[in-house]
Amino acid sequence: MFRNDGALPVVASEFVGTSISSDGDGAEASEDGLAVAANGRNPHVIFHNYRRGYSVCHVSRSEWRTDFRIVPFATAAGAPLATVASFVVEDGQPAAQPA
Repeated sequence: MFRNDGALPVVASEFVGTSISSDGDGAEASEDGLAVAANGRNPHVIFHNYRRGYSVCHVSRSEWRTDFRIVPFATAAGAPLATVASFVVEDGQPAAQPA
C-alpha cells in the first residue's frame, strides 16, 4: 500500500499481497520491507506485513475495498485467520484510505 506525500497527485492505488503458504510462516515485517520504509526509498508505502495470507477484494460501483487476511503460521494445521488491515478506494478518489 502506498501513501501520498503531497508532492504528486495520486492517480491510482495498488494492493499487493503474499501467498498463503510459501516461504514458511512469515513474520509481522520483513527486513526488506522495513528497509524500504526506513530509508525513504519508497515513501508511499502505507502498510507492510509479511505474514502468510491473502487479500479479499469487494468491488462495487462506488468503491473498491481490500481486506488483508493473515494466519500466524502456515506450517501446521489450525492457524486462526484474522483481518490485519482494510483499505478502501472510493469512486472519484484514487487514494486508498483505511476502512
